[in-house]
Amino acid sequence: MAKKKSHSKNRSGNRNPASARPTDRDNTKKIPDVPDEKGTGPDTGSKDGEPSEQIRTEAPRPRTVAGQVIDDTPIRDEDSTYREDNLEMKGMSHRERRAIKKERIQKELEGKTRMEKVSYLLYYYKTPLILTAGAVIIITLLAVSIIINKRPVGLSAAFINVPSDREVTEDVFNDYLAHTGLNYDTSVKLNAQARLDLDTADEVYRNDPYDYSLTQFPVLCSSDFFDVVITDKTGLDFCSYSNIIFDPEIIISPDTVLALRDHEAKAKDSAGTEYFYAYDITDTKFAKSLNFGTRLYLCFPGRADGNKENAERFLRYLYGLENKTE
Repeated sequence: MAKKKSHSKNRSGNRNPASARPTDRDNTKKIPDVPDEKGTGPDTGSKDGEPSEQIRTEAPRPRTVAGQVIDDTPIRDEDSTYREDNLEMKGMSHRERRAIKKERIQKELEGKTRMEKVSYLLYYYKTPLILTAGAVIIITLLAVSIIINKRPVGLSAAFINVPSDREVTEDVFNDYLAHTGLNYDTSVKLNAQARLDLDTADEVYRNDPYDYSLTQFPVLCSSDFFDVVITDKTGLDFCSYSNIIFDPEIIISPDTVLALRDHEAKAKDSAGTEYFYAYDITDTKFAKSLNFGTRLYLCFPGRADGNKENAERFLRYLYGLENKTE
């Protein structure tokens, strides 16, 4: 009896195990052959050796600056190497490199109109121009700041509880500086950020223990930083209760105090006793120009000699009193 030939099969039923696995050749996409210049390449799929699909290419758009076309193509030497990338150029001196760059720019500008030349030069030197302009601006601002800071302070003032819809700047003191002849010799330091209210101070402090108005501002007052403080009645009550302002009779000369008796304003200290702490300046021209819509008071947190001099000069200006002469 003849023996039957047995054929081994894998689990998938294929006779050849290798056929069960995909090969790299199966996964490779066929790339259509491109004929040579004569159109005689391998199977092109079209007549006369022309490719069956036409390859379309889009030319890159030229760069434009200020409406002018800029040619970014580097100039080549005779051996078709880029001068900028040539190692030999990197070994040249600064003068030689400048000469080559100058030649490059001259070639680029040949045949261009005046506007095209200006546009090209602005584009080519844009980085140095931007850096130079930035340096000039910074130096100018620094010089102005140094000059202003070196000028003596004609008045250091603080505002308390400025209405949210109002903005206070040093400009409100321009008339004062001009009237007293200090506009060219002195500067004004102004702080208008403090918001103080005895009724809400505890809550504000619990929410923000580092609140500027409750921490830094009183320290500045006790350090004789401010000559005068302009505030509403709420701020005046806080300042008198916290003992960060002084009795005007300590700051202002006796004859000025006597002349302004009708404008005195009182407030309570921490013990609940009323004292003369400020001047009511609501009806002055200066206060009306602020347009805060509330009564305003002038009080004095600094007791140094400079504080006293500036404070009295400003007070006499407010009420139209002639400046005292020594």
